[in-house]
Amino acid sequence: MSRRVAVIGGGITGLACVHRLIQGGGVEPVLLEASERLGGKIRSESDGPFVFECGPDSFLTAKPWALELMREIGLSDALVATNTVSKNLYLYTRGRLRRYPEGLLLMAPAKVIPFLLSDLVPWAAKLRMGLDYVLPRGDGAADESLGAFARRRFGDEALETVVGPIMSGIFSGDPDQLSLAATFPQFKEMERQHRSMMLGMRAAMRHRPPASQGITMFMTLRGGMYRFVQTLERRIPGDVVRRKTQVLGVSRSPDGKWRVAVAGGELVRADSVVLAVPADKDAGLLRECDPGLAGELAGIRFASTATVNLVFPSAGFPRGYEGFGFLVDRREGKSLTGVTFTSNKYPGLTPPGHTVIRCYMGGFGRDSVVGKPDGELLDIVLGDLRSIMGVTAPPERVKLFRWPDSNPQYEVGHIARLERMDARLQGHPGLLLAGSSFRGIGIPECVRSGSEAAHRVLEAGERSPAGSLV
Repeated sequence: MSRRVAVIGGGITGLACVHRLIQGGGVEPVLLEASERLGGKIRSESDGPFVFECGPDSFLTAKPWALELMREIGLSDALVATNTVSKNLYLYTRGRLRRYPEGLLLMAPAKVIPFLLSDLVPWAAKLRMGLDYVLPRGDGAADESLGAFARRRFGDEALETVVGPIMSGIFSGDPDQLSLAATFPQFKEMERQHRSMMLGMRAAMRHRPPASQGITMFMTLRGGMYRFVQTLERRIPGDVVRRKTQVLGVSRSPDGKWRVAVAGGELVRADSVVLAVPADKDAGLLRECDPGLAGELAGIRFASTATVNLVFPSAGFPRGYEGFGFLVDRREGKSLTGVTFTSNKYPGLTPPGHTVIRCYMGGFGRDSVVGKPDGELLDIVLGDLRSIMGVTAPPERVKLFRWPDSNPQYEVGHIARLERMDARLQGHPGLLLAGSSFRGIGIPECVRSGSEAAHRVLEAGERSPAGSLV
């Protein structure tokens, strides 16, 4: 008799999990999703000839799991690479847009000459960053924040202009709150191996594998990222997916089976349960089953963000800003945290004569703006664009979307929290927690997490897999 697996949450983590369970065979999966729509934060909406991304607009190929799955399910021909010619990135700092120099990798320059010739930071800051070559290693024991690490290696100005804006764009977080070990453990290891981060970055550049033909660091899908969700969904039998099914709680019965309480009084019994929802939702579902575990889950904080897609006539859009977009130094007092020049980043996806940009707002400690009314939020965006780029033409189309409490914050202490949670989960065989709240954010990490949860269920065979975070 097939073992039943209840997967709670129909985002990309849950879909990847169910897909792998079906592939593996020998189990009976059921996917429970509270809303009518699958896909979680992946959401694309069409407006005439335009496709707007409300959630993530691309995925990282250096983490291979999403790219591999897309190829596997037949999306190879839909993959779209970024512009390989016009790929500048700018930072709005000290009153104007300044180009990030070639070879600046997240935190430190791997190429010295372009960095020295750039005006991204003043000369005093460049000299302070140069001390990285002679500074000793940190002790490596404490869970250091990203901000403290960057400040120690490179100084305050580098934190604000190089590290802060990029980390805000990736994690929607505050570098002084985010854990280095949980967000970029490779930097901690780089310091351990090379002592100097700049030396480590140069070594990483030398050993970087050559890019595959037609594959760029970030890629998207023609027709929108939601094609990924739709294509996966078509591979899952209809009777496996239960939409508009609100789960109220998860508990274990005396016979070792799991009971999933559903609104309306139904109990879904399962041999294993995969929770593929955010940590705060996990906390609510497990409050009665394990209050201690629920408390740890509730301690993971989330940030709110908003995206505003704008279409302008190209003739009325300022020229001279060729590239992928810009980030904003938080000291400049703007509400925008960054802008993607969508029509340039992904050439061929925008109808001729139009320029599409995507604006970002919010983030940890800056998310009060997300709750403002649509009209006020749009006025703020257009005001910042006018100030930063000189945009005066009104947009032809607007698509605004909010994501309240949707971006998990891997704060200092996150790794220790995961260890405590894993220890508690050992007492709950058959219970797996997956998704972006724990060991990695972004579409590839969600695919990895969901697939790993399925692997552990299948590998256990007739037994219950050990309870764990994946």
